Amino acid sequence: MRQLVTFLAFACLVACEPIPINDIPVDIQEFTPKALIISEQQYQTIYLDTTQSYTYFQIYAEANEMPENDRYNGENNVWASFSTPEYWNYSDGNISAEPVYYISSSPVRFDYPRVFNNRSTGYQPKFLDLWTKQNVGPIPLQAIKQRDTVPIYMDVSFDGDYHVRDTLFIVLQPR
Repeated sequence: MRQLVTFLAFACLVACEPIPINDIPVDIQEFTPKALIISEQQYQTIYLDTTQSYTYFQIYAEANEMPENDRYNGENNVWASFSTPEYWNYSDGNISAEPVYYISSSPVRFDYPRVFNNRSTGYQPKFLDLWTKQNVGPIPLQAIKQRDTVPIYMDVSFDGDYHVRDTLFIVLQPR
């Protein structure tokens, strides 16, 4: 029995040759995460309707795609969180001085442009591969009339490994 175990151990050692390191395919990609809020300049003037009590508008952002070997089932795991320190106080008969921030802090996912019947539809990224959008608002009429400037901060996470940040200042103007 001892001879059989020794023979099997020797056979395994001889049969299991290590693969030379030069034969292993190595796909090393240097990944540089990129993301930006789409605007003409860092201070963006937005003209808003003053006939309604509260208005909204959208901002767009773009990011580059992740390397193929970092994706999940071919999907990019790229998310943006938007924030701002600016808020206004909402009050009515039931609620008094409830802070309402100008932008939602809920993360939004970056995605490829949409294709329908072999035609691209909707927003088409101008600089990078992926895009997302975020609603800004509600913006009270008083903030528009005062021509407030609202800073918007974006933090983009590439699978939690990389973070890219960008800032946009929105200057509110009445239309």
